[in-house]
Amino acid sequence: MKNNYSFYSLLTAIPVGLLILLSFSSGQPGQFSGSPGDGNSTCTSCHAPGSTYGGVPTLTGVPSSYVPGQSYNLSLAINGSSRSKFGFNITAESGSNAKVGTWTAGAGTQLRSDAAGLTHTNAGNTSSTWNFTWVAPATNQGNVTFYFATIQANNAGGNSGDQTVAGSVRSTLGIDTAALAAFSMFPTQVDNDLNITLKNADAGQVRIYNLTGALVQEQAIAREERLSLVGLTTGMYLVNVTANGGTQTARIIKN
Repeated sequence: MKNNYSFYSLLTAIPVGLLILLSFSSGQPGQFSGSPGDGNSTCTSCHAPGSTYGGVPTLTGVPSSYVPGQSYNLSLAINGSSRSKFGFNITAESGSNAKVGTWTAGAGTQLRSDAAGLTHTNAGNTSSTWNFTWVAPATNQGNVTFYFATIQANNAGGNSGDQTVAGSVRSTLGIDTAALAAFSMFPTQVDNDLNITLKNADAGQVRIYNLTGALVQEQAIAREERLSLVGLTTGMYLVNVTANGGTQTARIIKN
């Protein structure tokens, strides 16, 4: 009877072991980017470190500042590795370690189980470069940091002898306040009405100054607004638009 128990235990262990091995090659959908919000967990949670294979991970395409709601095409590459099997896990967090933005998977990548980041697919583990899209949060979240963990695997069919490089390379984004208040307007030579369209905000404030710096007109505006300038005298004016904490200024001529 004791031998039967051992036999049944072995039968149970075989599919579990196969599941673990398959899960490594097809990507780890859990939270293993090395970020504070992921509990600082990295790919070493599943892969035992081994030799050094020389690859250096680099995340590119991250702008120096972001506009809420705008899409950014990013690329994560492991350069200079002597291996032929790779993997990664990536996420983005605010300064309070909250997940920010949304992700769209590219070739060889897939969403993590929490949809707050990406990992590689089974087909993607033969590539050392992955391209994908991150959409900035809809509102100002302050600085955003990207955290990622990478794997250079020895392709031995197990989870040992692999190299992990994780959490030490990150890119920080700041708000482009001028872009938040970006607007277009027409005509620039105005008879009566000035049309203003906010590009990255649903509402804002417009202030019009004469060239001596005196405020001559002020009002709240929606994303698309038509301003009557009938009360202004002929001359040049500065149109100052504020939205989401950002400010931009343009000139007009009143006929």
